Amino acid sequence: MNHTARALVLSALGGVTFRIGVTDEWANYVNDWMRWPLVVSGVLLIALAFVVILTSVGDHEHDHDRTSAFVPWLLVLPVVVGFVIQPPALGAYVADRRANQADARTYADPAVAPLSETGENEMPVSSFVARASYDRDGLADVTVRLTGFVSTDSSGWYVTRLAISCCAADGAAFRVRIEAADAPPEEQWVTVVGTWVEGTGTRLGDTPTITATEVAEVDEPKHPYE
Repeated sequence: MNHTARALVLSALGGVTFRIGVTDEWANYVNDWMRWPLVVSGVLLIALAFVVILTSVGDHEHDHDRTSAFVPWLLVLPVVVGFVIQPPALGAYVADRRANQADARTYADPAVAPLSETGENEMPVSSFVARASYDRDGLADVTVRLTGFVSTDSSGWYVTRLAISCCAADGAAFRVRIEAADAPPEEQWVTVVGTWVEGTGTRLGDTPTITATEVAEVDEPKHPYE
């Protein structure tokens, strides 16, 4: 691979990384604190491409082994994925294999604020799963509002959300089983209003259940991970 080709690969990788960081697309891959490191990485890669071009002036190209020359072109694959395919956020396929395996308290707000007994309590799905295990008295007989995507199995359907600590690769899935409502299409984002079925989801790995009074289809949020 000659200097010009190296510069093209570096600038293309930098361009994809920069674009992901400055648009809302970053939310499909990483947590919010990693957004600006992506932007900086993209700028540095583009700058490195210019350095390669400048240092190649007056330099002579040499023949290299065909295999070693081909390997750097594999770096173009992420560019193709980034520009052409643009993978969406993780969804039901991952959730079915990781559902409620992680301790929801790791992702939930550690401050247990009292819930309203008269109005709707909007909360992340991971917080609801956590409360079912450690705040049963506070969760009983209150109305909650959960937003997530639909996943299904032989036991019924769920409002599901993935939480990440760093990036999509470490995503943990949390889901809540829905009773008394027909299932929307799988992967459809919904907002569900209902009350906790006492005694469900009280142990790690168990799935809490709510009896739904309202199910509304909504658009996927800008930030799909909790």
